[in-house]
Amino acid sequence: MNKDSKSEFKKVADKIFSISTADETEILLFKSKHSLTRYAENYIHQNVSNQSTYLRIRTIFGKKTATASTDSFSDNALKQTVDNAISATKLQKDNPKLLPLPGPQKYQTVNNYSQATDEATPEIRANEVTKAVNLCKKHKLEGAGIFSSKTSEIAISNSTGLFAYDVSTQAKFSITAMKDTASGWNEIIRKNIDEIDVEKSTEIAIVKAEKSQYPFDLKTGKYTVIMEPAAVAEFILFLLWKGFNGMDYIEGTSFLKEGLNKKIFSEKFSILEDPYNPKNSGNPFDFEGIPVKKMLLIENGVPKNFATNRWIAKQTGVENNGHAIPLPRQGAYPFAMCIKPGMSSLKKMIKITNYGVLVTHFHYSNIIDPVALLTTGMTRDGFFLIENGKITKPLKNMRFNESVINIFSNIEEIGKATELASAFFGGGFLVPAMKIRNFNFSSPTEF
Repeated sequence: MNKDSKSEFKKVADKIFSISTADETEILLFKSKHSLTRYAENYIHQNVSNQSTYLRIRTIFGKKTATASTDSFSDNALKQTVDNAISATKLQKDNPKLLPLPGPQKYQTVNNYSQATDEATPEIRANEVTKAVNLCKKHKLEGAGIFSSKTSEIAISNSTGLFAYDVSTQAKFSITAMKDTASGWNEIIRKNIDEIDVEKSTEIAIVKAEKSQYPFDLKTGKYTVIMEPAAVAEFILFLLWKGFNGMDYIEGTSFLKEGLNKKIFSEKFSILEDPYNPKNSGNPFDFEGIPVKKMLLIENGVPKNFATNRWIAKQTGVENNGHAIPLPRQGAYPFAMCIKPGMSSLKKMIKITNYGVLVTHFHYSNIIDPVALLTTGMTRDGFFLIENGKITKPLKNMRFNESVINIFSNIEEIGKATELASAFFGGGFLVPAMKIRNFNFSSPTEF
C-alpha cells in the first residue's frame, strides 16, 4: 500500500469537485492489488499479480443522476469523466428515490490492514505452497489450489464535504488433495497472511482424501447432517443475498415480509452484523459514506432487523443502519455477519450422532425460490457416513434440495469455534460448524 494513498485520493476528489458544475457530485474510488499463486498436480503453474484502479463519478442535477467511470487520475481523464457524467445526467428522467447527498460523518476505527499480507511476495507464497505439495507427495496424493494475497482500498467523497477511506487486506490458502476417486479439501482466510498455517490445512485435506477412497452410495432422503463451517457458510451467504436486503423487504421478496419479529428459526440461531469484530473484515462505512452500525439480525431464532440505506430507512420508518450498495441502485446488504457460536465441537457432534453424514463443503449451489430460500447444490471433497458416533464410510456425492429456513430451524448443535468466510465488497462472516436434522438429499451425482 502506498502510505500516501489517502491524501492522494483526497486531492483527486477535490480536483473533481472543482471541475464539476453539477448541483452535487459524488466520487467512489477503488484501488486493489491482487496476487495469486495457483498450483495443480503438485506444481505451481501460475503466478499473477494485478493492480487496478476504478474511479466512478456520479453527478446530480435536481432529481436526475448518472455516472461515468475511469481508471486514470490524469487531468484530461478526470475532466472527460466529469463531462460524461454530466451529459448522461441531463438525459435522465427524474428519480423520485434520489435523496440529497449526506454531509461529513464520523467513523469508528477498524483495523482491516496487515502489512505482512500487503507486502507478501511470490517467493513467500511459493515457499508455503511447496510445503503443501511436499506433504501431498509424501502421501502419494496430488495437491491443487491457490494461495492469494490482496490489498483493497476504498474511498467515498462528495461535494458536501463527506470523505471516507478504508484499506483492508486478505490472504487465502485453499487446497484439494486428490487421488483416483478420493478428494479432500480445506481453506483458510485471514487478514494477516502470517496466521495461515499451510501445513495444518494441508494435513486436514490429506486425511479427508485418504478416508474418501472408494465411496459408497447413499440413498436419497432426509438425514442428520453435520456441516463443517465452510458448508454452513454456503447458506449464510444466501441469507446475506436474499434474506436481509431492505429492498427485498419493501418489495415482499424476502421471508422477512411475513417473518420479521416472529420466531422462524431455531432458538439456538442468532446473528450479529458486526464489521468491527477483530476477526472479521467489514468496512466501517457503506456506499453512501454512512457509518455502518452493529445490528442484531436474528435473536434466538427471531429476525429483528434488515439492512438499510437512507431511502429504505425513510420508506420503512426505521433508523438507517448504513448498509447501502453503490447508488443509483437501491439495495442494502449485511456484509459482516457473525453467527453466535454454541458450546459444541465437530468432534462432539460426531460422537453423539447414531446415524448421519458429515459434509466438508458444498459447490454449485443456487437459489430456486428466493422467498422460501429454497436452494440446491452438491456435496464435495469429503462426504462421510457416521454410525454410532464414528465416521465409518466415504460416500458418493449427493445433490440437495433444501430451504435455508428449514436448515436453520432444525439446528441440534452449534460449534464454539468459528471460521472466517469471504463475502462481497471486502466483507466476510464468521461461521461455526452445525448439526442439522432432516436435511434433504434429493439425488446422487455422477462422482
